[in-house]
Amino acid sequence: MTEVGTGSLLVLVFAPFGKDAALIERVLAPCAMNITVLPKLEELGVAISEDAGVAIITEEVLQNGAITALAKRLSDQPPWSDFPILVLTGGGLSTASTESAVRSRAPLGNVTLLERPLRPVTLISAVRSALLARRRQYEVRDHLRERAAAEDALRRAHDALESLVEQRTAALRRLSVKLLRVQDEERRRIARELHDSLGQDLTAAKISIDMLAQERTVDSPHLRDARSLVDRCIADTRTLSHLLHPPLLDEAGFASAAKWYVEGFGKRSGIVTKLELPQQIHRLPIRMETALFRILQEALTNVHRHSGSRAVQVGVALDKMSVVLTVRDFGMGVPREVLDRFWKTGNVGVGLAGIRERLKELGGFLEIESNLDGTMLRATIPTSAADGLESDDKALLSPGRYPSAIPAD
Repeated sequence: MTEVGTGSLLVLVFAPFGKDAALIERVLAPCAMNITVLPKLEELGVAISEDAGVAIITEEVLQNGAITALAKRLSDQPPWSDFPILVLTGGGLSTASTESAVRSRAPLGNVTLLERPLRPVTLISAVRSALLARRRQYEVRDHLRERAAAEDALRRAHDALESLVEQRTAALRRLSVKLLRVQDEERRRIARELHDSLGQDLTAAKISIDMLAQERTVDSPHLRDARSLVDRCIADTRTLSHLLHPPLLDEAGFASAAKWYVEGFGKRSGIVTKLELPQQIHRLPIRMETALFRILQEALTNVHRHSGSRAVQVGVALDKMSVVLTVRDFGMGVPREVLDRFWKTGNVGVGLAGIRERLKELGGFLEIESNLDGTMLRATIPTSAADGLESDDKALLSPGRYPSAIPAD
C-alpha cells in the first residue's frame, strides 16, 4: 500500500480579500505544510484533486454562485473521497442570516467552521486533523485499488483456467467421439470379417457335410452331430455378426433394426418386450441411426444386467423438431446418489457415459428418471443434427462396405 504523508498533501488557501491568505500562510509555513494560495475560485476547483489534503476558505467568497460551482466540483469525487473544507467565519452573535448562511454551505459536504479571530494553534490543529483524516481516505483508496487489482488478477486467472478447462473438455470430447466412431467402424469390420470369412467357411463346411451324407447309404450319428454343430455355428456367427452391426440398420433403417433387436433381446433374456414405433418413420442419416441403435443396445443391456425387471417398454417418437428414444423398465431403479454422481462427474460406467457422448455429438441430450417403480431413459436428438451428415453417409455406404445376412440353413 502506498504511504501518503500529511506533509505531501496540498493545503489550498482561497482568501482573495484582505490579508487573510498571507496570514494563513505565515501561520502554517513553520509546520512544514505544502501550502498553495489560489487567487480564483476556478483554480480552487481545478486544484481539488487527489493531491489535495484540505482547503481553507474565507466565508466572504462563499456566495450562492460560488457554493454551487464548488459543490458541483466536489460531487465528482470518487466514492472513497470526502474532501475537507475549513471555512473561516466572522465573529459575532448568531442571527437568522448567519444561520441561513450555514445551511447554504451544506452542499459542500465535509465543512468545518472556524470562527475568527482564532488563535494560530487552533488553525494548525484544525488543519492537521483535516490532513490526518484525508490521509486515512487515501489509505482506503489504496486498499480499494489493491483489492480491485487482486480481483482483476483473480478474474483473469479464473478466465484463463476456465478457457483451459473448456479446451481440455473439448479435446476430450473430440477424442471420445472419435473413439466411439472407431468403435463403430471396428464393429462393422469384424461383422464383415465374420460374414466374409468364418461365415462363408461354415457354409462351405455345411455343404460338404450335406454332400457326404448323400453319398453314404447308412446315416452316421457322427455325421448328424457334425451337421448339427455346423448349423449351430452358422446361427451363432450370424447372430454375433448382426449384434456387432446389423445389416438392417444400413439397408432398411433404424426402425427395422430396432424391431429385430428388441425381438431378439426378449428371446435371449426372457424379458417381456414392447416396442412402439411411429406408423411413418423416414430414414435418418446413418450416424444418427447408428447412435440411436447403440443407445438402444446399451439401454437394454443395462436393463438386463442391473434392473431385475421382467418387462421393458421401448418407444420412438419423431416430429419436425426431434427424434426421441425412450426405454422404460419396471425394476429396482437407480440409487439417487449414483445418478447424482453421474450428472456431476459422469463416473458411473462406460455405458451411460457413452450414451451421453453420442448424444452430445449430435446436439442431443439425455434424461433419466428413476424411483422404486423402475427407470426411464429418454434420449433426444434434434432433427437439425441431420444437416451436414449426408456427406458422411455417402462415404459410409460405399459398395461392399457392409455384409449381407449370412444365409441360414
